[in-house]
Amino acid sequence: MIGYVSHHIPILLEPITDFLVTGMEALPENLSQCIILDCTLGGGGHTSALLQRLQEKAPHRPVRVVGIDRDPEAIARNRVKFEKEISDGRLEVHHGSFSDALRFAGDRPIVGLLADLGISSDQIDSEIRGFSFRFPAPLDMRMNTTRGIPLSDWLEGVGETELADVLWKFGEERLSRKIARRLIDLRAKNALPKDTSALAEVIASVFPPPMRYKGIHPATRSFQALRIEINEEIRELETLISKVFPALVPGGRLALLSFHSLEDRLVKEAFRTRELYKIHTKKPLQAEDDELARNPRSRSAKLRLAERI
Repeated sequence: MIGYVSHHIPILLEPITDFLVTGMEALPENLSQCIILDCTLGGGGHTSALLQRLQEKAPHRPVRVVGIDRDPEAIARNRVKFEKEISDGRLEVHHGSFSDALRFAGDRPIVGLLADLGISSDQIDSEIRGFSFRFPAPLDMRMNTTRGIPLSDWLEGVGETELADVLWKFGEERLSRKIARRLIDLRAKNALPKDTSALAEVIASVFPPPMRYKGIHPATRSFQALRIEINEEIRELETLISKVFPALVPGGRLALLSFHSLEDRLVKEAFRTRELYKIHTKKPLQAEDDELARNPRSRSAKLRLAERI
């Protein structure tokens, strides 16, 4: 896995790096040993651009990028990819979640923060991680494979009401109760699906035939909801918002990329705390046509920018 090269394409790269790095200009010159947190290191694309722009625009500032990711495979790849930058002291790479960010920051001033929420292309395209139903993969879905329980175990123990609530709350799936009922019935017969393709087929079978072949695949919303639940993504985001955002120094900048309405709503509401943040994006920035052509997965991305007051 260490030899595997990430093919995740960073989204809205220039607006994010421009915003975070130009924000350094207004900070006090005597602010020493400060850091920028990349809370979702992923394929390392945003971090690579940040390191380059810092060298170009703020070579005199003692700024270190601290990269965090909960995926051990991403950590292994980036420790190889950024071996020189880590050795030079320009970058730290840590395995952990949003809730670990302040521990990794220590007492160093945080002058910038980036979080690219959701899932990376490397995870989606993996045939063993269980995030996609394009091929039969194990029912896992854990971003951090060293902790928590895989989706298969969760499905064996979850109650019907809880399962339906997860599908509705995190996926806005209108047929959540019917899908939950079907899965619980199969469990009673010891016939739960064993891989992602089979699970997607079960979910699709609940839909009336005209709905199965119109628009997105009928299992898409359910897979999103299950992934969010298995990884406690909303709880982690709430921790990032309530604990880490306020820890930035005055003038420190935040860049948040979200991919569904629930995440975006939480970030939007957080930035409305007027005594804490100055909003730089009244409406979220989205990928333009040229970026959409290069990377169709950027279509649902929304970027919100703010500054700590």
